[in-house]
Amino acid sequence: MGCRKWFRLTASLGLFWSEGHYMNRSFRSIWNEALGAWVAASEVCTARGKKSSSATLGAVVLATAAFGGASSAWAADECGAVAVGGTVICNGDGTPVGDANPNTTGVAYGTDGITVIVDGTAAPFTIEPVTTATTANAIYSGGNGTGNRLIEVNGPVTINLTTPAGNPVSGAAWGVLANSLTTGAGGDASIVINGAKITSNGENAMGVATSVVGNGNATSILNSGSISTTGTQGSGVGLLAETHGTGKATVVVNGGSISTGTAAGGSHAAYALAWGNGDAVASMTGGDATTQAANNTALVSQTLGSGNAYATISGGTATTNAASASIVAVVTGTGNAIASQTGGTLIGNGAGGGGLAASNSGTGPGSASASMTGGSIVMHGADGYGILARNRGTGAATASMDAAASTITTLQTGTYGIYSAITNAANTAAATTALLNGNVSTAGAGAHGLYSQTDGTGLAQVAMAAGTVAATGLNADGLRATSAGGTYQVEVTGGSLTSGSGAGAAIHTLAAAGGTVNIGAAATVNGAASGIAIRDGDAASTGTDTLGGNAVVATAGTVTGDAILGLGNDSLALTGGTFTGNIYGDDRVASAADGNDTVTWTGGTLAGGFYGQNGSDTALVAAPAYNGSQVLDGGDDVSAADGWVDKLTLQGVTATAGGDTLRNWETITLDNTRLTLAGAPLAVGTGTDASGAPMGLFIQPTSSVFMGQPAFTLTGDLHNAGLLDLRNAAGTPGNALTVNGNYAGANGLVRINTALGSDASATDKLVVNGNTSGTTRVLVANTGGAGAATINGIQVVQVSGTSSEGNFTLAAPVQAGAYEYGLHRGGRTDGDANSFYLSSVYNTPPAVPVPGVPNPAPVPAPEVLRPAVPGYVMGQVATQELGLGLLGTLHQRVGEQQTLKWDHCGCDDKAPADQAWMRLHAQRLDVDGKRQFGFEQEMQYFQLGKDLAVRYSGDAGDKSRSHTGVSAGYGRTSTNFNDRRRGEAGMGYDTGKMKGQMLTLGAYHTRYADNGSYLDLVGQLHAVQNKYTDKYGGEGTQKGTGGGLSVEVGRPWQIGDSQWLIEPQAQLSYQLTRYRGFADNISTVDGFTSHSLRGRLGARLAWNDKAERGEKLTRTNTFYVTANVLHEFKDPKGVTIGNTTVNEQWAKQTWAELGVGAQLPLSKAAYLYGGVQYQRSLSGTSREGVSGQLGVRVAW
Repeated sequence: MGCRKWFRLTASLGLFWSEGHYMNRSFRSIWNEALGAWVAASEVCTARGKKSSSATLGAVVLATAAFGGASSAWAADECGAVAVGGTVICNGDGTPVGDANPNTTGVAYGTDGITVIVDGTAAPFTIEPVTTATTANAIYSGGNGTGNRLIEVNGPVTINLTTPAGNPVSGAAWGVLANSLTTGAGGDASIVINGAKITSNGENAMGVATSVVGNGNATSILNSGSISTTGTQGSGVGLLAETHGTGKATVVVNGGSISTGTAAGGSHAAYALAWGNGDAVASMTGGDATTQAANNTALVSQTLGSGNAYATISGGTATTNAASASIVAVVTGTGNAIASQTGGTLIGNGAGGGGLAASNSGTGPGSASASMTGGSIVMHGADGYGILARNRGTGAATASMDAAASTITTLQTGTYGIYSAITNAANTAAATTALLNGNVSTAGAGAHGLYSQTDGTGLAQVAMAAGTVAATGLNADGLRATSAGGTYQVEVTGGSLTSGSGAGAAIHTLAAAGGTVNIGAAATVNGAASGIAIRDGDAASTGTDTLGGNAVVATAGTVTGDAILGLGNDSLALTGGTFTGNIYGDDRVASAADGNDTVTWTGGTLAGGFYGQNGSDTALVAAPAYNGSQVLDGGDDVSAADGWVDKLTLQGVTATAGGDTLRNWETITLDNTRLTLAGAPLAVGTGTDASGAPMGLFIQPTSSVFMGQPAFTLTGDLHNAGLLDLRNAAGTPGNALTVNGNYAGANGLVRINTALGSDASATDKLVVNGNTSGTTRVLVANTGGAGAATINGIQVVQVSGTSSEGNFTLAAPVQAGAYEYGLHRGGRTDGDANSFYLSSVYNTPPAVPVPGVPNPAPVPAPEVLRPAVPGYVMGQVATQELGLGLLGTLHQRVGEQQTLKWDHCGCDDKAPADQAWMRLHAQRLDVDGKRQFGFEQEMQYFQLGKDLAVRYSGDAGDKSRSHTGVSAGYGRTSTNFNDRRRGEAGMGYDTGKMKGQMLTLGAYHTRYADNGSYLDLVGQLHAVQNKYTDKYGGEGTQKGTGGGLSVEVGRPWQIGDSQWLIEPQAQLSYQLTRYRGFADNISTVDGFTSHSLRGRLGARLAWNDKAERGEKLTRTNTFYVTANVLHEFKDPKGVTIGNTTVNEQWAKQTWAELGVGAQLPLSKAAYLYGGVQYQRSLSGTSREGVSGQLGVRVAW
């Protein structure tokens, strides 16, 4: 081949194929005198040989070999002469042009700026050699000049540069050639093929070529017809356009077909090449382009200067049958490589083949971009790709697909779907792979679906917004992002992403500097085939990561398979969707180099667990879907001795869990969480970590811990600022929580069930096998206990270590039956000074020992009775006072009715036939019982009555008579009760109150003797309702009915002849009330019958004065004082509360009463009467009160 040296360009593109003759053998090296070296040159536009000058560059070898003989040449101006800028039309006559017809040769024109039209429409136009190889071009228009040259081939034109004997044509014999050889402002060269059939079997012989040396444009268009180059030594380009200046090189395939030969080193089907600074555009809108040999591309554009390379297909089919791309844009200068597919079909049948590619091998910042918005790509060979964008310079590489109905299918090992790559270690730009919509399917082993790779320091970025990616082969990743010196960024916001089997991951990231992964709510990530949804690191797919890098993952989509985050300080946030698989903060098998990882689960569901492995890991679980079945494993152990402290926070969740799902956390914090403890014992840390922070289980103020089984063990420290509920759902006591560590309260609450009774009462219990500190409130619920007196107490908190007073206190009163329980540190008899006990007796301090005096025998401590008890016991007494007041005395009831015979002033001149009366009464009374109870009472009542019959003696001057009548009354009482023992114990004297009401109906019969003595008989029925409220808010309502009787006698004695009289009196009153049983919120109160028998002895000292009236009738003004001694013969009735009967006695059963009163006439027939009294026990103040009455009596 002499001095020819093949220009190898495949290295600029060939990632999956061997470097070879990418620009084919039509480009050879020539000698450059200025450089003193061989340089690449095109055979279309250069002379052959070592010597080269501007003159020889303008020479075109058109007739160096005879068409059938060594000396013959193609004829010139075969279709007639044409002027510059004119048009010549060559019409066929149906006779082939060849060596059998030497006078009808090929078509060649050198006139500047002309249009040559070869038209076979009227008759076929055929150019072909018969027996001898030719070195001439079939159709040629070219040479020097500045005009635009156009060759148009229309209709059935056949150019066959293959002899019938199979002799090859010369490499210089091309089918159609148009060139412009003038440098600088040269013209354009264009060829349009409409229906021709061009065949060439010569080495490097091309089908159609345009070439421009100057700054014009070169355009080759195939609208219809066929081009075939099948030389035995390798074929030339089927359709070529090249420029050497600033013009654009354009090849367009709108229809027809192009095929190149099978010989090794064969060339491209359509090729746009810009040697200078112009753009290169290769476009296919229809037809077929097929290559057979390795490194032969169906459609390629390439720039070597500053221009951009564009390769696009919108229709037709581009097929490669060996290691080559179907559509490719190549830049070896400083421009941008841009490949796009908007339609059509790309087929690769050979190993190492590709579909759509953009490759930038320049040294500048130019980019490589390959995008698909329509059509389909099918790759049948191994080690290839569907879409590739690669940059060897300093610019970015972007490979993308956005076509909902389009597909990329690869079927063999190592053939990726969409691939972006940067191979320059100094490149800082991003490699981006994006699937905005469409469908990618890869079936071979190691055939990743979406792949972004950079050897530089920039970002490896993969974005998926919609569509499907299915990588189903062994070790095939659905998505892969790799950055040697930079970070990665993965955004899967929609679509479906599936990985293959083996070590394949749906998402696989590799970067020592780490990166981010975001999975949106509309995305599906399926790693079920391999069990791996997300894998960071592990480039060798051995299961062990050696790369590291901090992975930051956020997912809200549907994820199936494990997330294995590898080495580094990684984080994963599950904010929504579903995650079916485990989350590993490091590798599945822990190693000493594991990082400090963080998991945050705030939404969605997790059907699996989290395994932090080694390192200090942190987890926040705040998702409503967390229920405790998910394993949360902090890794290694619960000790801080290794320097690793794992922390788990459960926030706003409700779950049931134990040590089988909550594993290896030094610290667990419950924040606004309801956790039920069940299953295996739970272990947490104890003491403090290296920073001094406490470890253990922390119950925050808004959180609660419940018992899911009768006994549960927590190993480690417990910090309670919230609720620790030891009760079970059935309400039966007996649960026990054992803390094998220390307990610290921070105003927390412990709730327990206890069958309140004696020391042996069943109860829930907190067992602390360590020390207690802080403050904790204990809330006790009584579960059927009737209450009883305790001795040692009921142990509810067992402390093996040390404790302090006040570590545990009651959160609310504890009451059962008649008793109230306190919580005390230390048992009274068992010697346990650090545990805490419920006790229904007062916690009295032991007697102070006196030297030389034997210690007294212990005396049982008095019981603590609940605050409702004083009311239930003393309420009957308060009610009796109301009833006895309504029985009253004669003078309190009706005033002074007796007329003294010695002053004749106290009666009407006419005996009254009818009489009615009404009185009001108010009283305040304080009473203390002998044992401990007392009350302060305020009562008011009114009563009215009417004489039904008044009978007089028939004897003149006999003033005796009788009154028989009826009465009705209503009274109410407001009573406050107290308990002295409670007050002395610091529990407060006041215990509760009662609002009582009484209705009465009565009858009376009073007899007055002539000497003024009287006998008063009263009978009365009453109905009672008492409403009790104790100091804790407990309420109960008691009802009852009863009756009362009163007998009173008295006789007035005049003192001398004065207006004074003294009237001794005696009265005995009895009252009975039968109360029905009732219940409050603590216990029942049995029904009972109370009795009162009260006696009174006293006297009234009165002064009567005549009151003159205008009618000269006399009336009496009466003023008096009273003195009485009263005695209650009956103590209050014992009341059974729960199972306990409580009694009280009168502290003093006898008391004195002093009073003053008066009666004044209002009219002839009406009197106003009233008085006030003061009463007090004869010794002490156990009974003290004041009362007052006011009444009106009318007679007619």
